Amino acid sequence: MALEQSGVDVAFGEVAERIEKGRRFLVTTHVNPEGDAVGSLLGLTLALRWLGKDVTAYMEDPVPYIYRFLPGADTVVDALFEDDTFDGCFVVDCGQKKRLGGRFNVLKSPGTIINIDHHKTNDNFGDINIIVPEASAAGEIIYDLLRFLRVDITPDIATNLYVAIHTDTGSFRYSSSTSDAFIKAGELVRLGADPWEITIRIYESYPENKLRLLGMALSTLEVVEVDSRKIATMVVTLDMMRRVDGGRELTDGFVNFARAIEGVETGILFREESPGEFKISLRSKGRIDVSRVARFFGGGGHRNASGFNIKGGLEEVKMRVIDAVKEMSLGSDA
Repeated sequence: MALEQSGVDVAFGEVAERIEKGRRFLVTTHVNPEGDAVGSLLGLTLALRWLGKDVTAYMEDPVPYIYRFLPGADTVVDALFEDDTFDGCFVVDCGQKKRLGGRFNVLKSPGTIINIDHHKTNDNFGDINIIVPEASAAGEIIYDLLRFLRVDITPDIATNLYVAIHTDTGSFRYSSSTSDAFIKAGELVRLGADPWEITIRIYESYPENKLRLLGMALSTLEVVEVDSRKIATMVVTLDMMRRVDGGRELTDGFVNFARAIEGVETGILFREESPGEFKISLRSKGRIDVSRVARFFGGGGHRNASGFNIKGGLEEVKMRVIDAVKEMSLGSDA
């Protein structure tokens, strides 16, 4: 359940007490991390270290190539040990505990789980849950927490949190780009984040194989229509990724090309994760709430951006997902 501002302040107070009493902390996020996940994780990690804490930054997947320039990215680990003991575990930008990955579950003593997120589909798996769907990004909530804790937001912390907000608002193009998002981003720039350098690093430093893979994905583009509403789909297979000698991190942002077509209401990317399993990314332009589709298949996300995993052959999976989008599109006007 989302918290009112008074509830957020109370929860921040609880978090402050846990931090003060604890010494060793874990900070983690979901598999297949994007900008908000990485930026929030690193910003919080650096802040806790500034407070003098022993912090392990952990992700099951490697830091994506385009985010490896971020301060602290080189300290992220991808392994945990059964006997590791923590006083507390911060989980950022993750709606369901299962999305932390299998290795997280080996931990016997993660400590108090503090769940900080902005997805309305979050299932409140933490001991302390700070869920603020009105926030444009988890990075916004981390910013507010650090202000509450009176942390000195250094240029390195500011850079990470700016990236979190910048990427999850689609460079401030999405409807999540509220006045609060702009105010906080502006403050982070004042504190040392460099918008031009960040833009160059994220949007104009693609590896060559990403664009080759995008070309293959665009060649699979299909557009279907239901009740005057268009759905565009793209596919990335394991074979495509092998042919460009790349991994799934290269597909970040591909689904937006499907949504960008004039007249298309919903864009869908079908990315093969393993033989017989696909990661589905859904993006809409506003009228269709794709989080309803994601929840139907056991996933989650936002109204305009959601995802889930599904098993089956490609054609079967495409039919099931497109049918679900069609069904949930009918009569959807808001």
